[in-house]
Formats: sequence, structure tokens, C-alpha cells
Amino acid sequence: MFPIRPRDPRRRSAPTVLALRHSAGLGGMGRAAEFFTPVLRRLCHIVAVVSLSAERTSDGFEASWPAKVGATASAVGRCARVLATESPDAVYLPIAQWGLPLLRDAFVIALARATGCTPVLHLHGAQLPARLSATLLLRKALGGAHWIVLSEDVAANLQASGCRTRSVTVIRNPAPTPETRAFPQQNGGPPTALGASQPMRVGWLGTMCRAKGFDVLCEAVDRMKRGSVAVEFSVAGMRLDVPHSRMGCVDRDLGVVQPADVPAFWSAVDVFILPARWAEGLPFVLLEALQAGCVVAATPSPGCAELFRSGCVDDIEPTVDSVTGFLEACRTDLDGVRRRQQKAWHQLRPLYAPDCVEKSFARFWDTAPFGQG
Repeated sequence: MFPIRPRDPRRRSAPTVLALRHSAGLGGMGRAAEFFTPVLRRLCHIVAVVSLSAERTSDGFEASWPAKVGATASAVGRCARVLATESPDAVYLPIAQWGLPLLRDAFVIALARATGCTPVLHLHGAQLPARLSATLLLRKALGGAHWIVLSEDVAANLQASGCRTRSVTVIRNPAPTPETRAFPQQNGGPPTALGASQPMRVGWLGTMCRAKGFDVLCEAVDRMKRGSVAVEFSVAGMRLDVPHSRMGCVDRDLGVVQPADVPAFWSAVDVFILPARWAEGLPFVLLEALQAGCVVAATPSPGCAELFRSGCVDDIEPTVDSVTGFLEACRTDLDGVRRRQQKAWHQLRPLYAPDCVEKSFARFWDTAPFGQG
């Protein structure tokens, strides 16, 4: 057992925080950590930063089970030591949504409560509120924390779940700095449809898996090509559970691209579609595609509902017919769809600016009460 240092009852100018984070290469939660962890360092006294990510020994997206179990035990053990010896005011935890990671997070929350530390749970997804509604044990395990969520819709779902919360704060993901992009011109004016010899450039960036609907997009692109529509399909990222045989329609497979090469990828893409079969959070790829001036469609989700309501992103179903229909609409009037979406994004974009997101994050840490409750 570790000796627990008594908590200083005096109010500090800034809270002391135990921060947990994911590695930069691990999808959206890693991308979020690259932004929020440095901001947290500037706002609070960080007693330790604990990594939650298991080591990958190959190019695969998934770590091995022994690596996952080892990383889980290591993270929980280190949190126990820090909580017992440093007595921070709060633990900042990007909360998982299912499986072993969620069990790990429940242990960390229990340890925080035992040492009088306030849990701050940053939810980067949209599926957990439904699980809370369905499971009393989960509501008890995660109850009594401050929550940071992606949208007002997720906040409403969380508050309706029956889970006891100290506060629920909406803080969006930051949109990257936009790249300057010159759109093609025809006859001195903006085009309303793609020419017969001008291919429609469709792109995919991210993990190629069924949950995100990559296989649906492949079938829709293949259908367009079989109909003699000029489509250039470029993909980048890791292939998870989609067989190689489904990728016959891919023209360019760039593999895993480095962050510095992402703007170049988007500059060569006209259309980005995310026909996810599950409820996404607020994917960075949607924000990147909008910033790059791409036409964007996705399956609606509470995490990014604001983008759909405003008209920045068109909603589709995770079916081949729905995706094909959107591609047909783009082929007919690509620039018209782009202008409509970009007009809506221009109005909404200030809320997603990194400085605005950082101010919201700072406001939370300035105002949230910490201590035994």
C-alpha cells in the first residue's frame, strides 16, 4: 500500500491534475490528446501524465491482448501511486466507451474517489450515454464526475441517461488551420458539373474498417466505375477488417500518411464520405475535409449533429444505394454542393477555431469546483 498524503485544504491558484492520454497515432483520441494535453499543461499543475495506449509491435491498428492487458495494469498501477502520493485535485481522463478500456477507466475513477480526487471525464464519442441508460452498475461506477462532451446533443443524452454528474460542459474538437485551395474553373466561371474527362476525386483518410463503412464506400465507388463514371479513388490509413479483394476500385493506396502530408492528401480530394455503421463522435477527418473545401457526407451522429443541422455535412445512410446517390449528386453539381456546404461552414467555423476551443477548455478549469464531494 502507498501512504496517502493528506489533501491541502487551502485553495490553489490552479488545480493540480493527474492527466491521462492516448498516443498520437491512435485515432481521434490520440489526435485530441495532441491538442488538449499541452493546453492542460498551461492551465494546471500537472503532477503526472499517464499513457493509456498499448505498444504496437507491427503495422496493425490493434495491439495484442497481452500488450493491452500489460498497458492496462501499468496505467492503473501508476495512477494508484500518483493519486496516493501526490493527492491531486482532479484526474483528467479521456473516457473509453466499452470493453477493457472502460473497465480500466472505472478502476481509475474508483481510485480517484478513494483519495478524494475529482474525476474529469472527457468523452470523445457519442455511444456511452446509451450504455449508461441501459446499465445501472455503469451509472454508479461513473457517477459524480465532471463531464466534457463534444456537442449539445451528447450533453442532452448524457443528462437523460440517469448518470449523476457534477457538471456537463460542451467543448468541441478543434478544426485544423485551413489550407489555401484553388478550385478548378471552366469558361471563366465556377463549374456546375464535372466534365466527361474530368474525374471526380473521392478520398478516404483513416482506418479502413467496416464499422466506419469503408467497405460500403468501396462498393459505391465500384458501382460508379462500372457505370462508366470517371472516379479517382485515393485512400490513406490502416486496413483493419476489410479484405483486400474489396479494394479493387482503389486507384491510389497511400498507406499511413504522416501529419505533415495530410494537407497534400486533402488538396487532391473533391469528396469525402464517412458512411459509419456506428455513432461517431466528432471526427477530425470531417473537420479537415471541410477546412480543405471538400464536399462531405456522413452518417448522422449526436457527436457531430451541429454540422448536419447547419448544412455543413450532408447526411447519408451506411448503404451502397445511399452513398451512390450522393456521389451521383456530386457528379451532377459538385461545385453547387461545395458552395452550399462551405457557406454553412463559414458561419459555424469560428466555434471550432483552436483558440475558441482552448478558451472553452480554460473556462472549465477556471470555474469547476474540485475537492471531495
